[in-house]
Amino acid sequence: MTLTPAEGLSSSYAVFTGEVTNIEPNTATKFGGVEITLRVRKVWKGEIGEQVKVHTAGSSAACGYNFAKGESYLVYADRDEADPMRVSLCSRTALIANAQEDLDFLGKPSQGLDGADARRKSKARRRDNCSASRGPVGRGGLGWVLLFLAGTTLTLRRFS
Repeated sequence: MTLTPAEGLSSSYAVFTGEVTNIEPNTATKFGGVEITLRVRKVWKGEIGEQVKVHTAGSSAACGYNFAKGESYLVYADRDEADPMRVSLCSRTALIANAQEDLDFLGKPSQGLDGADARRKSKARRRDNCSASRGPVGRGGLGWVLLFLAGTTLTLRRFS
């Protein structure tokens, strides 16, 4: 089953674009596979620096994503105790050239890491000590407001 861009975003630990700068065997985790180093350009979700390493299985038969050095990707990464940043063939990870639907859905990134934009964001982050992810504007907050209103209504009806 293929995830929608919304499902990919909500189920991922991090979503970002980056250019592959290095590919080597993964010795960081016991599962082996491949370690991919990316120069990060834009971030929609997660706390990502200018460079990140992600892991994937060594072959597509084991759900490994086939990255190519020098290419740029939209990456949907998962995280667990065994592997801090993992990418699989089942995620929505794709070459930038093939990711227009996702980029349209994601909209403006929460963080850009190219040139002056990165310096401006870095200064803003130092002033703002809040580390909470802002997420898609309006969606999460609206759900909580509706849930609160429904609970209040039920409580009032019970006591009237």
